[in-house]
Amino acid sequence: MEYGGYRIQHDGSFGMYTIKPISRGSTPKELKGRYTSYGAAKSAIDASNKQKKGKADGEAGTGSRG
Repeated sequence: MEYGGYRIQHDGSFGMYTIKPISRGSTPKELKGRYTSYGAAKSAIDASNKQKKGKADGEAGTGSRG
């Protein structure tokens, strides 16, 4: 199943889901791992896309500088 530029697929173990990019390239760090439901994977993609959009729009990051 495709959502937000990524493919959400069963990983073949215990009904878990993984996220893979539709196009070439690697999965971003924040999306790597296994998800317990399709909805949880969608939420992670939404959060990642929102974070990327924020950085593209010039929002300040939450990291500290020292």
